[in-house]
Amino acid sequence: MTGTTPNQGISDSTAREALRERCLSLVRRWQPLARSGWDHRSARLLGEELDQIASTSESLNLPAVNNSALELAAYLCSFIDDKLVPNENALELLAGMVNALGSALSELSGSATADVHSLHGDAAQAEAPADAFVAEVAVDPEPVASAPALAPRATCLLGDTVCGAPGLSAALRERGYQVNEFDDIEALLEYLRVARPGALLLDARALSHLGRIRARLDEGHEAELHAQPILLVFSRKGDLGDRLLAMRAGAAGLFSLPLDSLRVLACLDNLLVHATQTPWRVLLAEVDPVTASERARWLAERGMTVRLAGNGQAALAALPDFRPDVLVVDQELSDVHGLELIQLVRDQPDQAALPIILMSSNGDIGQRFDAIAAGSDEVLLKPVKARHLAHALLSRLNRARRVRELIGSAGGRDPRTSLYPRTVLIEKLAAASGDRSAALMCIAIDRSQALREGIGISGLAGLDAHIGQLLRGLLDVTDVAAHYQDFHYFVLVHRRSRNEVTMVAEDIRSQLAEQPWMFNGKDYPLTASIGLALLGGEQATVDSIVTNAEAAQIAAAHMGGNRALWYEAREAALLPSDPLLAVRAVMGRPLKAEQATFDYLPIVPLTGKLSGQFDLRFRVLSTQNPGSSISYEDLVPAASETNQLAEIDRMLLKHTLEMRGQQLKRGRQLRVFVPQSVDSLLTADLCWWLDRELKTHHLSGTGLTLSLPCSPLIDAGERARERLAELRKLGIRICLSDFGRDWAAVHALKQLQADFVRLDPTLVHELGSVRSIADTVLALVRKAHAAGAAVIAPETDNINRAHLLLRLGVDYAVGPAFSQPLPQPDFDFSRPLW
Repeated sequence: MTGTTPNQGISDSTAREALRERCLSLVRRWQPLARSGWDHRSARLLGEELDQIASTSESLNLPAVNNSALELAAYLCSFIDDKLVPNENALELLAGMVNALGSALSELSGSATADVHSLHGDAAQAEAPADAFVAEVAVDPEPVASAPALAPRATCLLGDTVCGAPGLSAALRERGYQVNEFDDIEALLEYLRVARPGALLLDARALSHLGRIRARLDEGHEAELHAQPILLVFSRKGDLGDRLLAMRAGAAGLFSLPLDSLRVLACLDNLLVHATQTPWRVLLAEVDPVTASERARWLAERGMTVRLAGNGQAALAALPDFRPDVLVVDQELSDVHGLELIQLVRDQPDQAALPIILMSSNGDIGQRFDAIAAGSDEVLLKPVKARHLAHALLSRLNRARRVRELIGSAGGRDPRTSLYPRTVLIEKLAAASGDRSAALMCIAIDRSQALREGIGISGLAGLDAHIGQLLRGLLDVTDVAAHYQDFHYFVLVHRRSRNEVTMVAEDIRSQLAEQPWMFNGKDYPLTASIGLALLGGEQATVDSIVTNAEAAQIAAAHMGGNRALWYEAREAALLPSDPLLAVRAVMGRPLKAEQATFDYLPIVPLTGKLSGQFDLRFRVLSTQNPGSSISYEDLVPAASETNQLAEIDRMLLKHTLEMRGQQLKRGRQLRVFVPQSVDSLLTADLCWWLDRELKTHHLSGTGLTLSLPCSPLIDAGERARERLAELRKLGIRICLSDFGRDWAAVHALKQLQADFVRLDPTLVHELGSVRSIADTVLALVRKAHAAGAAVIAPETDNINRAHLLLRLGVDYAVGPAFSQPLPQPDFDFSRPLW
C-alpha cells in the first residue's frame, strides 16, 4: 500500500472539506462489510466511493492518494466482477488497505486519524484511541431512499459518441422512447436515484463508471429481483480494446461510427420487447438450486415464465399442471438420469412434440447421439451461457410454433396425396408473379369422362393420390403441386430456363403414360394434356396466368392430347406504342396525382441483420396507353427536359414522410429507400427543406435513405460530398445505385462514405450463367464491406440466385423471388426464405 502524503501545500478550505467528506464516506461504505460480513451490494457501493476518491485526489494533484485508491479499487473489483467471496486473509488485506487510505485522507484534511475496523468479528472488541477520530460517532445515518420508479421505455445516453450521434436521439423519440442525455456521470447517477431506465447507451470511455452505475441501480431493490437495464456501448473506432471492454461489461451490443440509428432501434426493440412477446413457459429440471435460480433469472429477463423442478419426479408431476412450451433437463439429476427422464416424457402422448433440451457436462459424441435417440431436440455442453441457452430455447420454440401452425392449418401438404390445397397455390402464384424463372403447368387427364365412368366417384381420391405421388417424385422441393378440380392439377415450377420447364413437363407426361394406374384390380392407362404459361411480364396477374395455362392445355387436348404446349401470345398485335413517348407528352404539362403510382418492394436480409426496409417504386402512367407505365429511372431524362425533375423528387420525399408517419402510428419503424437525382441533391435548399419537413412530421432522418446514381454523383465532386455530409447530420442514409457498372465508383466509395450500395442489375441477372460474374460480384462485395457499406442485390428473380448471392456475402436482396410490388409496406420479414 502506498504511504501517505504529507499535508503540505493544501491550504484551500474547499479542498480540505472535499477530502474530509471522502474520508467520512469511505468509513461509511466500509462499515457494513466490517460489521456484517461480505456482501456484493455493499462492495459495489464501496467501489463507487473509491472511484470518487480517485477522481477527487486526481483533481487536487495528489498522486499517492490516487494510486492508493486505484490499487484498492482494482483489488476490490477482482471479487465484485467475478462474484467471489474473499476469505479471512483477503478481508484482512482489504481492511489494511482501507485503513491506510483513510489515514492518508484524514491527515490531508486536517482531521484526526480515522480508525476503520477490519473484521466483523473484531468490531465489538476494538477500542479507538482517546485522540482518534471514531467513524461511528462522526457519520450520520444514511436516509432510507424509496425504490426508483421503473421506466422500461426510458433510455439514458452518456458520452459524446452517443449524444453526438447524428439522428440517434431523434430516432429514439420517434420510436416512442424517452430520451435522457447526460453530460457527466454525476447527472446520470442522480437520475438513477429516482428512475430505473430500460436501456443505458454509453460511450466506451464511460465504461469505467459502470461499477458506480450498477451500485446505484442496486439501491432500493434489495428484496426484489429486477433485471439490469439493457447496456449498449458506442465506440468511435470499434477497436479490439473497446470490444473487450464491452464484452466484459456484459453489453448487449457494440456500435461503432458511422452509426446506423435503425440498427440501434432494431436492437433495442428486440431486447425490450419482452413485455409484449409470447410468454413462453419453461420447465427447468436441475438439481443445483443456486444454478437453477440463476438460469431462471436469465430466462425471466427475456420474458419467459420459468418453473423449477429439483428432480425428475418433480418435473413429471409439473407437466400436466404447468403445461410447459419447452423442457430443459440437466443430465445429472438426483433420482433419475437425464436421458431416462426424456424417455419418460416422450412416452406420454401429450408430450410427443414438446421441445426438450438436455444440458450435459459430457461432450462425447456418442452421448449426444444417445440423447437425440432418446428424444432430445438439442444438447448443450455445460457450462451453459445465458445467451446460448436463450438462443437455443427461442430457436426450438419458434420452430415448434411454425410446425404447429403448418399442421393445424390448410397450408400444409395433404399427407395422403402430397398435394397442396388450391389456396396455397394461389398465394404462391401471387408471390411469384413477374418471376421470369417461374412457370405454371395445367395438367388435365385425357378422356376424363370415360375414366369417371370406370372408377366412379370413389376412385377420385385414389387417382389424386397416384398423381400426387408421381409429381412429388419428379418435382423439386421448391415446386408446388396442387389439386385444382376433378382430373385437373396445377404445378408451379421454378427453373433457370424455358427449356428446363419443358423437360419437366415432358417427364411428367411420359411417366404418366408409362405407368398404368391400378384401381380395384384393373389397370387404367393414363395420358395428360399439359399447358404451360410463364409468370414473367409486368402486367401478369394470377387470373391471367391461370387463363393462359388453361388455354394452352385446351389447345393440347384439341390436338389429340398426350402432349405439352406453351401459351404463345400474338405479341405483334399486343405491342403497345413506346410508353416513353406518351409520358414525354404527359410531362409537357404539370404532373397530376392520378398519373403517379407508388408501391413498395421489401429489402430482404441475406447476411444482413436489418429488417423493415423497403424500396419505394414510383411509376408514371401513360394517358394514351392506360396499361403502360414508365419507371423513375426512365422518367428522369424527360422530367429533366421539362424542368419537373426537382418537383418529382420532392413529391417522392413528401409521400415517403407521410407514409412513415402513418406507419409509426401503427407502431411500425420502417426505412424507405427513395430514388433521387443528383441535380435535386445539389439544390441549395435541400437540407433546409428536409429538416423542416422532418420536424413538421415529427420524424427523424434515420428512416430515410436516398438512392443516388453513381456516375453523376462522382462527377459532381466536392459539392456532392459536402451535401452528403450535411444529410448525414440529419441522420439520413445514402445508397449508391448501379454499383459495379462504373469502376470509378469502386475507387471513390470511401470518399463518398455511402451506407449502402446497390449492385448493377446486369451483374445479378448474369450470376450463375457467366462464370466470371461471381468473381466480380465477390470483389465488389469485399470493396463495399471494406468501406463500411452494405450490399443490396436488385431484381433477384428466384431463390437459387438468392442462394448464390448469400454465398458471395451480399447483405440484402430485393426482387420477385421474395415479393411482388406491394401497395403498402406490409411484409413478414420473419418468415423463412427457403
